Amino acid sequence: MGPNYKAVGGVERVALYPAEAVEEALFSSEGCEVTLAASPIEVELLDDGSHYEEEATNRDGATLVTHRLHLVADRSSAERWLEQDFLERAAVEGVVAVVTLCDGRTLLVGYSAHFGNEQPLLLDSLTSSSGEGAHDSPRVTLQLHSHDTEFSTELI
Repeated sequence: MGPNYKAVGGVERVALYPAEAVEEALFSSEGCEVTLAASPIEVELLDDGSHYEEEATNRDGATLVTHRLHLVADRSSAERWLEQDFLERAAVEGVVAVVTLCDGRTLLVGYSAHFGNEQPLLLDSLTSSSGEGAHDSPRVTLQLHSHDTEFSTELI
């Protein structure tokens, strides 16, 4: 890779909302317009480590799409993720995410035209780490997942 290389992978920004916060979602062939009726939880992400995956698999002849959101932040900026209320909501009720990727696309994750908010992102794990090297700052890693029959929709 030369000096003109620009990374386009990864997650730039994520806003997490309670699953029931979607007031209206209009789906079309171009994408989705959404109205959210709650304040989001937004944490400044570290430049490396955060990513979003969608995996389509065959389950007895039906397509199952698993969505995985892996977020990494400095511990000093991740206080909201560590709050008990947030952890309980993410584990039980789930969350909907507005995910801005480094390539410029913004996706609605945990809400679909088929299921609405019935298949939100759920907590897989929250890990707090001291870091490995002498210059590493403590990190928090939040992992969420959901299952659906569709890929996430780009917001327009």
